[in-house]
Amino acid sequence: MQLYSSPMSPFAARCRIQIRHKQLPVDIVAPPGGMGSADIRTKNPTAKIPVLDLGDRALAESWSIMEYLEATQPEPSMRPADAFEAAQLGALVRFTDLYLGPAMFPLFQALRGGLDDAAIQTALSNLTAQLQLFEQHLAHKPTALDLDLADAALLPIIWYAQVLARHFGDNDCLADLPITQAWWNRCYAVPAVETTRNEIEATLRSVLPPMFEPP
Repeated sequence: MQLYSSPMSPFAARCRIQIRHKQLPVDIVAPPGGMGSADIRTKNPTAKIPVLDLGDRALAESWSIMEYLEATQPEPSMRPADAFEAAQLGALVRFTDLYLGPAMFPLFQALRGGLDDAAIQTALSNLTAQLQLFEQHLAHKPTALDLDLADAALLPIIWYAQVLARHFGDNDCLADLPITQAWWNRCYAVPAVETTRNEIEATLRSVLPPMFEPP
C-alpha cells in the first residue's frame, strides 16, 4: 500500500499520524506526477490528496482512508469499541472539517495580502468562535485511548489554527480553552504526532517562512 501525501497537507497528515502510530506497512510517497497530475486523477478524479493506493484500486478522502485502515488493521485500536462513542469521533471530525477548518480560509487569503485589517480581525473573531465551539464538542469526546482516530484527524487542523492566529497577533488562541489545551498537550506526547507535526512545520518554514513571522 502507498499513501499519496504532501508534508504540508493537514488532511494527509492525519493519515500519516495513524500510519505511524499503528506502524502500518504503508509507504508514504508524493503523488505520482506531482500535485494535480493526470496520474493522480486516475486514482482520484479531483486530483486531491491524500489517496491510499491499494494496487488494483484506490481510496480518497482522509477520513475514509483512516476508517478503512482501522477496519483492516485494527491493532492497536484507535477506535472505541462502543458504537456511540465511535460515532462521536466522526461527529467531532465532521464539525472540524465543515466549520473550524473553513474558518481559517480567510486567514490563508490574508497571508497573500488579500484582506484589509478589519477583515483580518473579523476572520480572527470567527476562528475564535469556532474554537470555542470545538471546546464544547471536545468536552464530550471519549478519552479511553491514548490516541484515537479523531485525535489524529484534528491535531493538524488545530496546529494550523494556532500558527495562523499567532501570525496575525493572537499569541495563544487556546489560552481560554482549558479542555482543548489539555487535550493538545496530552496528544503531542505521542511520538507519531510529534514526528508529523515537526514534518509539517519544517516544510512550511522552508516554503512559506512569512507564516511564522508577524504580518
